[in-house]
Formats: sequence, C-alpha cells, structure tokens
Amino acid sequence: MNFQQYLEKKQLSTNTIEGYIRASNKLLEWFKSEDLKPEDVRYADMLTFIRYAGSKGNSKRHINQQLTVARHYFNYLTKIGKVKDNVADNLFVKGVSRRLPHDLLDEEQLQDIYEKYPTKGLAGKRNKVILGMMIYQGLKTEEVAKLKLEDIQLKKGKVYVPGGKRSNSRMLPLAAHQVLEIKEYLDKTLPLILELAEKETDKIFTSTGQSVRLSNSITKLLKNVQKYVPEVKSAKQIRMSVITHWLSKFNIREVQHMAGHRYVSSTEHYQLTNLDDLQNDLNEYHPL
Repeated sequence: MNFQQYLEKKQLSTNTIEGYIRASNKLLEWFKSEDLKPEDVRYADMLTFIRYAGSKGNSKRHINQQLTVARHYFNYLTKIGKVKDNVADNLFVKGVSRRLPHDLLDEEQLQDIYEKYPTKGLAGKRNKVILGMMIYQGLKTEEVAKLKLEDIQLKKGKVYVPGGKRSNSRMLPLAAHQVLEIKEYLDKTLPLILELAEKETDKIFTSTGQSVRLSNSITKLLKNVQKYVPEVKSAKQIRMSVITHWLSKFNIREVQHMAGHRYVSSTEHYQLTNLDDLQNDLNEYHPL
C-alpha cells in the first residue's frame, strides 16, 4: 500500500488526495535536503521544518495545512510498520501543543523546592520525601501514590516504579541523602501517621487523615512550595523540568527509561538544545 492508496481508503475527495500528494512530495524533498529518511525523522526535525516553512514566507495557516499532511503521512508510515508513532501528532503553529514543555524550572529552582520545604509535623516530613521522588526520580503524582513498601530497596539504594497504562516500569537509583530520609520516614513518620489516622495500608505515602487518596495532600504540598518558589505551577511542570535537565546529562535512551516513556518520541519532545530554546519555541509555536 502506497500513500495514495492509504488516502483513498480514508475516502477523501480526489482533489484533497491530489493536494496531499503534492504537499507530501514537498515534505519528502525537504527531508532529502536535510539527509533525513522519513522513518528517521524526529519531533525536533519537525520543529526545524516549521522554522524553514516560516522562513519561506508561508502563512501560519499554510504551515498548519502542511502539518496536517505530515500527520497523515506519518500515520501511513505507522500503518505499514515503518515507524512506531507519529512525530507530527499534536503539532500546530496555532493552538495548543500539549506535549511542548513550557514554563520550565531551572536546576537551582528545583533544588530550592526540595531544600527549603518546611518539615514541620508529620505531613511536612512526608512531603519532603514525596518531593524527593518528584525531583530526583521525576515521578508523576499518580506514580508516587502507587508506591508500596516492597518497591523501596534501601540496601540497594533503589526504588522500583511500577508501570501503568501510559508508562513503563523501571528501577531508579535513589540519591544518597534520600536513603536516610526515606528510612527515617518509614521507621518513624509513617507508623505515626497510620496510628493517628487509625488505618492500614501497604502504600508508602498516605494522607494524615482518614482519606486513602493522596491528591489533596499533593495539592497542599504544591501550595506550600509556591510560597517560596512562586514560579511553580504544577507537579507536571516539575516533572517536565526534571526530564529536560536529564537530557543535558544522559543519552536519550537512558532518559526514556528513567522517565518511563513507552516510546522514544515522547522523550524527544524535550530534546531541544537547551532551556532557552524550549522557551523560545513556546513563544513561537504556543501563543498565549
């Protein structure tokens, strides 16, 4: 099956198919000029294509039409098994590109979030350990909430993160100072939380009240963080920042594993040259 046959199966009009074929040929010509095979194209390459199209005086509307064709073409490549996923998916010049990292925190801000968090009371001690998991292991809040006692391997200095519907399981190293803090939390703080709340659980983290959910506790944790690092907006923002900084230190396959991404293209969405480039792309392709 070729691209035209793929489009015909979509029951598109003859004129639409002819237009898509012409646009796809132009896209393939650009790939060739960049010494890229279609199956080797990555998200960052598509951003370069957008810049190229803009430099030729094309309107944003026209570029979006080209991206529509690109999405169809990569869906076709996925269908015939040449690529695993669509690198042009959710990529628009106008509108919201949900996967583009934005409002990123620098490493100093991330360190401040952790070091300055007040450890007053049982909730404060628990939250400090949770923040460590978010900043040093890059865990999502739902992954934090699912961690069980058996997942912590203090003697090995590691934590096992179970996989989910959208993420892979992985074994991650703990920072040296985390081991001591987690041990104290498990030995002293968690038993007191369970005793005072009169409940039992095999989860590492739980609320200090009767609820078995941790979402309200995470919300309060972030509000406390915003008091001394007001740039913090969400747990997702923290994770995006962590992954971006990982990419400046580790190769992309290592980061894919550390982040639990099922597909390397998910990791590649963070792979621009540096933090400034990410912010610049946000301004250009993610207008407020």
